[in-house]
Amino acid sequence: SFRFRGALAEAELLHEESGRVRRFYHRPSGAALRPGVRVVLKALLVLLVFFLVGCGDAVCPQIPVRAARYWAMPPDGYRIPAPYAVAIGRDDEVFVVDTAARVLVFGADGTLRTHWRMPEVEAGNAEGLCVMDDGRIAVCDTHYSRVILFDRQGKVVGKIGRYGKGPGEFIYPVAVVQDTDGDLYVCEYGGNDRVQKFAPDGDFVLSFGSFGTGPDQFQRPSGMAWHAGKLYVADAINNRIQVFAEDGRFLGPLGGAGTALSLRFPYDVAVGGDGALYVAEYGAGRVSKVSPKGQLLGRYGSTGRGQGQFLTPWGVAVDSKMCLRVADTGNRRIVGLEL
Repeated sequence: SFRFRGALAEAELLHEESGRVRRFYHRPSGAALRPGVRVVLKALLVLLVFFLVGCGDAVCPQIPVRAARYWAMPPDGYRIPAPYAVAIGRDDEVFVVDTAARVLVFGADGTLRTHWRMPEVEAGNAEGLCVMDDGRIAVCDTHYSRVILFDRQGKVVGKIGRYGKGPGEFIYPVAVVQDTDGDLYVCEYGGNDRVQKFAPDGDFVLSFGSFGTGPDQFQRPSGMAWHAGKLYVADAINNRIQVFAEDGRFLGPLGGAGTALSLRFPYDVAVGGDGALYVAEYGAGRVSKVSPKGQLLGRYGSTGRGQGQFLTPWGVAVDSKMCLRVADTGNRRIVGLEL
């Protein structure tokens, strides 16, 4: 079936092989669809993932949350930007990059302490960051194909990478994380779809992964976490978390092959002080808690704009007091979940 609902068209589609029916909303670029016409769906995530929600598991335990707190993003002129990524610094400071090309630093109580802008903004915004052990802030300047290193005052103190497909080059770097030896891992999409490892001084060490759906392959790697000698990579469009050793060896998908772990466009992953992994699911509007072996331990949230809900959450981090900080991108806010 097909009909208009205001500026949007509503199409109800039947998947012929399975018999499943789903409803989609979109802005038609041409003539209206007609009942009986066969169509092909392309993954335009912003429009489609709102309808890929629900638990999807036989048992769906809930993450016990003592309190949930919401910070609206500071305005930038007449508009309210949206947060992309979130990271934890010293004294549980919260670092955020947003759609106004800003790096913002909040206290643990939500007070904005300082902020600065990326050096260039015309091509697009930064989408990922981490706070390094020495206090530098590494920011994935995604649409400029580089990682920029800032000091605490926002001064540029280093750059890694340039546009390209070779070692030490990027197309769209989107996330960065540091291991216990100080080395940096940067994942990217846009054709390379891989992870590269760099020494603390920025020298290239190695790369691993490629575009695809098989083991050791990615479709938009979007977030990473380092834990107990392993790198966990959120492989967004393949709906999984993949695990690697520090030398790039593929250790398997989180939970093992054929796992029952159900994820809907995982965009970021973080490790808590309890040793569990916390996954921000862009497509399900929730955060999932998973053991390092891949066992689902709990979930929190659903798609929406109210309390206890998220709209395309992009990033997640965990502070020293086991408070989850979620970049609730579609709702233009930071959500703190005290566990």
